Amino acid sequence: MKKRLLALGVYSLFWLTFFIIARLFFILIQNESSFSNSAGDLLATFTNGSKLDISTTGYFLAVPMLLILPGIWFSGRWYRLVIRWYTYFLILLSSVIVVGDSILYSFWGFRMDYTPFMYLKTPAEAMASVSTLKAIMFFLSIALFSGFFIAFYRKTADRFFEEMGPVKSKVVALPLFTILLAALIIPVRGGFGIAPINAGSVYFSPTMFLNHTAVNAVWNVGTSAVTQKPVSNPYQFGDIDSASVLVSSLKNRKGSTEYVLTIEKPNILMLVLESFSGYVVGAVGGDSLVTPNLNRYAREGILFTEFLRQEPEPTKLCRPY
Repeated sequence: MKKRLLALGVYSLFWLTFFIIARLFFILIQNESSFSNSAGDLLATFTNGSKLDISTTGYFLAVPMLLILPGIWFSGRWYRLVIRWYTYFLILLSSVIVVGDSILYSFWGFRMDYTPFMYLKTPAEAMASVSTLKAIMFFLSIALFSGFFIAFYRKTADRFFEEMGPVKSKVVALPLFTILLAALIIPVRGGFGIAPINAGSVYFSPTMFLNHTAVNAVWNVGTSAVTQKPVSNPYQFGDIDSASVLVSSLKNRKGSTEYVLTIEKPNILMLVLESFSGYVVGAVGGDSLVTPNLNRYAREGILFTEFLRQEPEPTKLCRPY
């Protein structure tokens, strides 16, 4: 059991090291912006960004922690091999993100999210504006970056997953590793707070580049992939042709226009009272003492007593009541 705990601990340190070097790689690629800041500010990007590094490591630990449960009973090399190839995949994917993010930041000005992966549907169009030399350098950088960390993993964390025999104290091991698996929610969410961790949680400076440097690009891509906006309109409930005909009919000029103002181009002032209640506005039947000026405006001007707004479902949030 101690051997398994040690292996998971070393595995966590491996990924934290990966993210530290990835941030250093970003700083070096963006050297013009990076070295205009002090060494202390650049160091602060590592300390503040560690929260997202730990969160991403928590995500990556889910599979090893889950597979360790059947490993309590079944020994052999299978666990090491599965974790090895799982790690290789994560290293390659993370290397693509780290290298791509470091290059794209110069053009986009923000850390990479899931957007570039959407262009994989049309790779020819995505690569149309990229020279052959830049494409070669990009893939070569990914190969070197991922190759280095694969070799580093083989020399460090991999050997801690050598053949593990069955655990003797199964009664203790099963609940322990189950609790540890469930406890991953703590680093993943960034602590015990009500709201989960987000990119803004690592912001610490009035200089936006430093805040961006603190963001973990792998975490940012993964989170945006899960929370990305739907491609199709989720609020289209009816036939679009029928809706177009209906909207067009509203624009048709029929009959004569009834003018309620005495001037042709009036100055119209709109007052929006956020979360304000009609119960305290005398002009609409509420308390007549709370809003004397609004009541006067209603008497002197034009009062509209019916209001229609669009909302996806019945709610009292941000509407007159």
